[in-house]
Amino acid sequence: MRILNCFLALGIMTTINSTLGADLEQADPASVGVSARGLAELKSRVNAMITKGERAGVVYAIARKGKIVALEALGKRDLERDLPMENNTSFRIYSMSRAVTSAAALTLIDEQKLRLDDPVMKYIPSIAKMKVIKQASGNDVVLENQSPPMTVRHLFTYTSGLGYANDWPKSFNFQQRNVLDPDVTLADGIENLTTYPLLYQPGAKWHYGFSGDVLGRVAEVASAQPLDAFLKSRLFERIGMRDTGFWISEADAQKHRLAEVYTRRTATDQLTNTTATATPLSHFTRPGKLFSAGGGLVSTVPDYLRFIQMLLNGGVLDGQKILNPETVRMMLSQQTTTDQGAVYWYAPGQFTSVTGYYWGLAIGVRPNNADASVPGRPGEVGWSGLANTFFLINLKEQVVAVVMAQYQGINGNDLSTIFRSGVYGALQ
Repeated sequence: MRILNCFLALGIMTTINSTLGADLEQADPASVGVSARGLAELKSRVNAMITKGERAGVVYAIARKGKIVALEALGKRDLERDLPMENNTSFRIYSMSRAVTSAAALTLIDEQKLRLDDPVMKYIPSIAKMKVIKQASGNDVVLENQSPPMTVRHLFTYTSGLGYANDWPKSFNFQQRNVLDPDVTLADGIENLTTYPLLYQPGAKWHYGFSGDVLGRVAEVASAQPLDAFLKSRLFERIGMRDTGFWISEADAQKHRLAEVYTRRTATDQLTNTTATATPLSHFTRPGKLFSAGGGLVSTVPDYLRFIQMLLNGGVLDGQKILNPETVRMMLSQQTTTDQGAVYWYAPGQFTSVTGYYWGLAIGVRPNNADASVPGRPGEVGWSGLANTFFLINLKEQVVAVVMAQYQGINGNDLSTIFRSGVYGALQ
């Protein structure tokens, strides 16, 4: 393990404790057009959240032009055990899994083992039997056939007609665990999903939901590998994402490297540990059967920074070509229309950090005319995770940045807002 010391102006020093196979190069911020004063202000604002008891701890990193200018581990990963956040602390990244698993699936597109306009039934035959809800009123539901049939493109763009369990009429008694349970395989979970109808005709409407998990199952079939092995061989091993997977190792679990999850119900509440009730898309600290492509990964800030730097580079990192440049451009460009509806995070109106966004291939895309109330600049793509993680890639500014906490509660959007404002505020 190497220790890289990045000396900043104003007498600030950032220590980068690497767990990676090959580190992104570190740089004096000014050499890549970043203000050390601006970085100091961002650190101060994040520390203030921790001091006020709004977060237990936070880790974040920023790189510009391929060079790290900040990597900070602040506060605690475990308040009860008094364990500090560290650069290699692991986090449940939930929906930030989507970009990772989709990028890996796109390698199959490049190899022509999978095509965007392939019908999904080619890989999951039972998809063909799924009807579509034409009309629903109470217990009265009218169904119709799929027209057009669901395609792989619909899965990438989240226009498949799938949502999450709560989106179906109550008469279906649809429970999330019917599809996503740590002790049920992805194959079996998707088979359970196909016993329900689609909410909309494929292609008609953007909707957050099971599309990412169905895509993960398609990748398993097309590659003839379970999703964990597929991700490891196609992505993790090739770009040094050593600490990313569907659970942490036993040794890391014993060291309590996975940050605890905390919540507050009101602005005056103290942080309460809610790890035991965190959404179980994995057991996280021990093996399970489920490989949820839509939300099951754990990762670290340095690992995720490497992943998004690969995308910013057009599919290449440290000489390893993961994707064709044109495939990355397609992934990071707008693929949905206004007619297909607004992009949102889990439920409309939640997390205003994506207000006005469109969707690329499993990633949020900021339009040039984005809502001015949302911090950011043209050229940005990114997304959030359920337990207060967030990343951005800005193609025009040549910036990648990621911030991770483990928090679910009031003012959950505050961290990403402060982080984005700080990142852009530090650019010169």
